[in-house]
Amino acid sequence: MQNSIFLWLVSESSGAPLSVWNLIEQAGWVVRFVMLLLAAASIVSWTIILGKFWELRAAKRANQEFSDAVWAAGSLETAKSLAKNYPQAPLTRVFDAGLQEFAKVSDLKLPREQAVEIFESNLGRSMEKSINVEASAMTKSLQFLATTASASPYIGLFGTVWGIMTSFINITATGSSTLKAVAPGIAEALIATAIGLFAAIPATIAYNFFASNVKRMSDSMRHFASEFMNTAKRSL
Repeated sequence: MQNSIFLWLVSESSGAPLSVWNLIEQAGWVVRFVMLLLAAASIVSWTIILGKFWELRAAKRANQEFSDAVWAAGSLETAKSLAKNYPQAPLTRVFDAGLQEFAKVSDLKLPREQAVEIFESNLGRSMEKSINVEASAMTKSLQFLATTASASPYIGLFGTVWGIMTSFINITATGSSTLKAVAPGIAEALIATAIGLFAAIPATIAYNFFASNVKRMSDSMRHFASEFMNTAKRSL
């Protein structure tokens, strides 16, 4: 059936071959709107994908460089002065949150055992909150990819159903059930489906890829927080 449709597409329509673009131009306003909506979603998705790829790549590199610099610094004061050199690293904000808790507990002038107990409790909450804030910032706009991935096939399916419905209407209007009567609507339907998949597949792959990367970076920051806690406790 599909081979017959495409043979018709290149041999009919007043003797001129039809292209995909011709079919889009001749599509009804509903199918055309579906195509435009899916094309717009695809463009926005690819903009997010490219931007997020470079953003996470830079953040991962900056985190690693900052982590290496902190452990090579030898002291918390030296490490603190290095933080301003890594503004792209989400880890600097986590580190700053830890330093603030360390300073608060140090200023209390408590016995060491009591200071360590308070420090562990407060630092764990403070750094975990900071990590969650950074992870949330890194996942910003990924929700659009998730929505595109889940909704695009259904939007394309709507265009498919509408195109097939148009074909049956043409059969009723012309009284003809030949391929020439039904092929345009079916072809529109296939194009709408293809555009829907074109929008959904990259969005699905990219969302899973980025979500996995953010999780790994969050785990890495939690490991850093644990190491920071152990180092800071020795300085109380």
